[in-house]
Formats: sequence, C-alpha cells, structure tokens
Amino acid sequence: ADEFSERDGVLSCVSTQELKDQFSTAFVLINLIVYVVIIMSAALAFVVLFTLSTTNISERERELATIKVLGFFDNEVHLYVNKETLILTLIGIVLGVPLGTVFAQTLTVILNLPSIYLAVSLHPVSYLIAAGLSFGFALIVNLIMNRSVNAIDPVEALKSIE
Repeated sequence: ADEFSERDGVLSCVSTQELKDQFSTAFVLINLIVYVVIIMSAALAFVVLFTLSTTNISERERELATIKVLGFFDNEVHLYVNKETLILTLIGIVLGVPLGTVFAQTLTVILNLPSIYLAVSLHPVSYLIAAGLSFGFALIVNLIMNRSVNAIDPVEALKSIE
C-alpha cells in the first residue's frame, strides 16, 4: 500500500489489512466495555437482592420469631422467607426482559455513530442467561440469608418494646 500510494496519479491508498486491524482493536475495546457493564450489572443485582432480603428479614423479625415459637422447623421458616424472594425475582425477570429489550434498542439509537452502525442482536439464549443469572443470584442470597433467619432469637425478638 505504501509503494502504491507513492506512484504518480494515485491520490490515496488504504490498506484493507490496516483497516481490519483498526476495527479489530476498536471492537476489542467495545467488548471490554460490554464485559465491564455485564459484571457491574451482576454485582448490582446481587447487592440489590441482598439488601432487600436483609431489610425484609430485619423488619419481620418479630413475625419470624413468632413462627419459630409456634413450632415451625428451620427449613419451613427458610421456605417461607425464600419463597417471597424467588417470586419477586420471577416478577422482576418477567418485567425486565421486555424493558431490557427496549433499553438496548434505545441505546443503539442514542449511540449511533456516523461511521459505524451497531446492530443489536439479542438472541433468546441471551435472555435465558440473564434470567438464569438473576435467579441464581436470588438462590445464593437466600442461602446466605438463611443464616440470618437462624440467628433470630425468639425470646429477644418477642420482648415487649418499651
């Protein structure tokens, strides 16, 4: 390409290999940004689920203590608390999938560059992975929060508030 561009009558010359290398470098950076966004989204989902579960258990400590005093086993109390978290996670998945699709399409319109068109291709596997990760985080949070439920002392929780 350098030799060709030095010839008389040639105004400019572009190497396709050089363009290919430049695009590869650009898309490696874009992929890194996408991976960082995915990791941060996963961390945010985990933190939100953990915070909501912690708040739920701490605000319902007297209720959970009452259930323990009535003779429910630990696994039954865990199921009682965890079922709510899993149902809310499922509702979030059902609402989040269509809203996420709209959000992704909106982002591509906003981030439309004059020289590059970013075509968003969301495959059903992407939705399944996102839903699976969300549900998996909910299960992990439930396992962690089971310790908090076990730590509730019915005697202390049911003392009258003075």
